Amino acid sequence: WQPEYFTRLWCVYELAAFHYINLGVSGLVDLLPLKLPVLALSLFCFHFAATAATVVLGPTLAFSEMHATWILENVPVVLHVPWMFMILSMFFVALYTIPGFILWKFCQSHMEDRKVLLKQLREFRMDLAECQVESDREFIESKLTTWFGGVEEFELIIRNKIAELVAQRMKDRGPIPWTLMFTG
Repeated sequence: WQPEYFTRLWCVYELAAFHYINLGVSGLVDLLPLKLPVLALSLFCFHFAATAATVVLGPTLAFSEMHATWILENVPVVLHVPWMFMILSMFFVALYTIPGFILWKFCQSHMEDRKVLLKQLREFRMDLAECQVESDREFIESKLTTWFGGVEEFELIIRNKIAELVAQRMKDRGPIPWTLMFTG
């Protein structure tokens, strides 16, 4: 799903056909933003790079001859281990700070998209859906009349039944599907 999905008549027809073919079992409909797989891939790539940096750069920098000499000259012996732990912790935190802000912005955008989806479903109107060829609109409206008894009846299904199922699914799943986050 993208915010433009319910503004396109053929996309709406796709949902109607799915709903009709599955005899109204709309629980099968799962609308996920298309950007979530990008998030999972980005998280995977970032964690791979961060792990590589932590494993390679951390010890290389922390245990370099120059750093070891500085520690021996300037840090009391009893603080050598805590000092190294602090340096490696700071490296790790610094490594995750900037991507953390980016992830936060993504999550804000994602939560706005969820609100937009529910608003689009609850306020759906066929006459506002875009269609390039007017004969397509006539074809789709005739199919909706055959399947659901009319365009108005289909609009009510979208506004009530589908909107409620999507809202419940969002509530049950949480902001981002845990399986997707785990994959990332």
